[in-house]
Amino acid sequence: MEFLPVFLNIRDRKCVIVGGGEVAVRKARLLSRAEAKLHIIAPQLNTEMQSLCKAQAAVVTIGTFEPSQLAGAVLAIAATDDIKTNIAVSVAAKEFNIPVNVVDEPEYSTFITPAVVDRSPLVIAISSSGSSPILTRQVKALNETMLPSRMAELATLLREFREPVQESLTNFEDRVKFWEDVLDSEIPELVYSGQLEQGRDKLAARLTSKTAIDAIGEVYLVGAGPGDPDLLTLRALRLIHKADIVLYDRLVSDEIMLRIRPDAERIHVGKARSEHSVEQGKINQMLVDFARAGKRVLRLKGGD
Repeated sequence: MEFLPVFLNIRDRKCVIVGGGEVAVRKARLLSRAEAKLHIIAPQLNTEMQSLCKAQAAVVTIGTFEPSQLAGAVLAIAATDDIKTNIAVSVAAKEFNIPVNVVDEPEYSTFITPAVVDRSPLVIAISSSGSSPILTRQVKALNETMLPSRMAELATLLREFREPVQESLTNFEDRVKFWEDVLDSEIPELVYSGQLEQGRDKLAARLTSKTAIDAIGEVYLVGAGPGDPDLLTLRALRLIHKADIVLYDRLVSDEIMLRIRPDAERIHVGKARSEHSVEQGKINQMLVDFARAGKRVLRLKGGD
């Protein structure tokens, strides 16, 4: 590991960006999302940087960089198109023991800024240690696609209950089990589907009862389509991963079957085009019985 991944609290702390162009704007946007107190130093600012500085109430110095301008800063970024200026920022920051990033020049930097997937308070930082920005961008795009857009709401909800859970469940292992069961329950799906208040109510009820998760079963119906796992929706994949028991037929491809949890029970119900080895009524009853037993049961149907 070439760089130690860390998260810095820079809220209301002085952070210096030297540069007033497009690259500096990107860095300023990133720092402003963490509520930094921005100090921008540049001979001139482009229109976008001017607007950002006004919106963020940034301290702006129009002119050339001077080492004394780093006094009191907790972080510095050099984002100019002049290598001499960038090196000067690097040297000065190191003398002040301030973490410094020289954009696209890792040899002059003591930290690099990763690609960020922001579902705040859940944040994922991705870096190739400067070896391949394109790979980093693709991994970021993949994570953006895979993570539900409402995961931020889920993370905020869990943070809301963190202290009450610590007070109610004093044993560490009990808390771990509680949170694992919560995340394996219906609560995340409620939040992801826009039912935040219902998710909050269920989480509060579970904590009040001081039982991790009551044995409440669920039934999922998922169409596997023509067999290409890339055609499955993200919601379908999540449900496949959650299921304790899967009722499937011969039209479900091997590639999709591999997405089922290794410890999940698999029951073949034998549908092969017009042939049914298990009657539909019996399949329905199996789904009900398993759910009543507290299982998360999935009916996985193949074919278009």
